[in-house]
Amino acid sequence: MNHMGYFLASLDFLDWCLLGCLLAIAEVFLPRARLLPPAIGAGATAFVVMLFPQLAGGWQLALFVLLALAAGLAYRWKSAAIRSTEMPSLYDFSVDTIDGRQKSLKDYRGHPVLLVNVASECGLTPQYAGLEKLYKEYKDQGLVVMGMPCNQFGAQEPGSEAEIKQFCQVNYGVDFPLSSKIEVNGPGAHPLYSWLKSATGGADIQWNFEKFLVGKDGRIVKRYSPKTVPEDGALRADIQASL
Repeated sequence: MNHMGYFLASLDFLDWCLLGCLLAIAEVFLPRARLLPPAIGAGATAFVVMLFPQLAGGWQLALFVLLALAAGLAYRWKSAAIRSTEMPSLYDFSVDTIDGRQKSLKDYRGHPVLLVNVASECGLTPQYAGLEKLYKEYKDQGLVVMGMPCNQFGAQEPGSEAEIKQFCQVNYGVDFPLSSKIEVNGPGAHPLYSWLKSATGGADIQWNFEKFLVGKDGRIVKRYSPKTVPEDGALRADIQASL
């Protein structure tokens, strides 16, 4: 019998218990190593070997591998479930519309949403035309474009909600939804924008017309700089992939 044969023949209940304990202790000090699933596998193998001490060492080893893999899959599934219930999504927020009505963003469940902080007196204001074109092109496939007026950048959105709405309709024929004026940076930032920023690295909004694409599941797909125009090929490709 070779060395491997002797090793397999010597495996018993205590060996698996010891391995499980060592792996569990190591998990405390090396959490990134993800040693909990094999620790569970070793403990479960010890229990089986206690019930069936005649089980050959090779079968014990195979059982350990299968149980460790099963524990790993269960651990990953549980972690994903916890993240999905604890992490906010678009649907946890609401905004006031340009007409002063509260709008729950749950209404957009199942739709990709492009969120843009907009302004009426900015050098980037002509992007309204491209945003409206995007909206018309893809709205029948589910896309929602939402403009969020903000006066924090160069005071370039000074008007009232009624003035903003009129400006957008008269100059750019805007038909996509607009919110009331909000803040996107600082202590007064709207909770929606606090989430958008924290979920994409935490950096403040740079300027007017920064964009966030949110998928059908309410999770952020990508963040785009203000200079990413609505006609940008990569942006359009991301939108098409999200429909």
